[in-house]
Amino acid sequence: MSSAFVKLFNSSKLGFALDNAASKGRRDTHDQSRMRHLMKQAYCPGNRLSIWEPVLGTWIDPSCAVAAHLFPWQSADFMEPIFGTGARDELFSSANGIFLHHLIEKAFGRGFLVLVPDAKVEAQNPLAPWEDGEQRHKALREWEMTHPREYRIAVLDATPHCMKEPVFDKEMYGLESDTLAGLHGRRLAFLNDARPRARYVWWGFLSAITQLTWKGSMANTDSLIQKEVIKGTRYWGTHGKYVKKNMLLGFIQELGHDVSSIDESIMDHAIEEEQGPANREPDPSGLAIVADQVVRRAQQHDGFDYEAELEDEDESEDDGGWGVREE
Repeated sequence: MSSAFVKLFNSSKLGFALDNAASKGRRDTHDQSRMRHLMKQAYCPGNRLSIWEPVLGTWIDPSCAVAAHLFPWQSADFMEPIFGTGARDELFSSANGIFLHHLIEKAFGRGFLVLVPDAKVEAQNPLAPWEDGEQRHKALREWEMTHPREYRIAVLDATPHCMKEPVFDKEMYGLESDTLAGLHGRRLAFLNDARPRARYVWWGFLSAITQLTWKGSMANTDSLIQKEVIKGTRYWGTHGKYVKKNMLLGFIQELGHDVSSIDESIMDHAIEEEQGPANREPDPSGLAIVADQVVRRAQQHDGFDYEAELEDEDESEDDGGWGVREE
């Protein structure tokens, strides 16, 4: 495990209480097989053997497709404290999953890229984003009202080598770029109205900007990362209520940029609960889940080691920056 990452956990404003949010062991293969079957029914019409991959917008071999969980299955016990009553029933459902090419899924799991609303949220003038802020908020409000909702890829961190190296056949997939970083702005193509549930897609985004913040803390690049986090929160500047308020307070306290725009953007997604002291206190459980996922990947030799990547990225170039994974 990365010593820098452990040090970061220990110096966290909230602490992580990882014993309470510890991940489960191996999942029941029946649960995962059933989820993949439900996802295939929902997202792959036509009873084909291949899997429809919405980012690449084409059918791919099942061996290349990962039935990716948006909210991690290892933290099932925390679904209802985070999202509300009944959420756990969706853990192994199509609402909490999306088929991704295995390379895209790895970048998604690391927080390098995320799914965001397919709405125009980039500021016309990056130096003065407030000038067209109302127009961008209007576009996101309109997106909230659409059915089905459409998504696109947003690359939050294009600096790792694995994001910049050629990995795709552009002609085969109809891509403008052969890199993962080149997927930025690409709209997902679904074959019907079935979509993952927005609150689980948003969880993936919240996890990603948290990991980005931790990476900035260890690399002493807080000012640069802060700009990326602020920019990133605009992608989800909608008013959908996805996560309980005290959980979001935990994330805001951990992000700790003292930037009001981050607080407002994230807290717009708070589920209002009964008033009481417990609901006004930041709850670190959500952060612990993100931390647990990062530590688990490091322990599995997934190639995701913050310290190694920050100190000597070149060492991973021989294997494309992915490392060796032990199944």
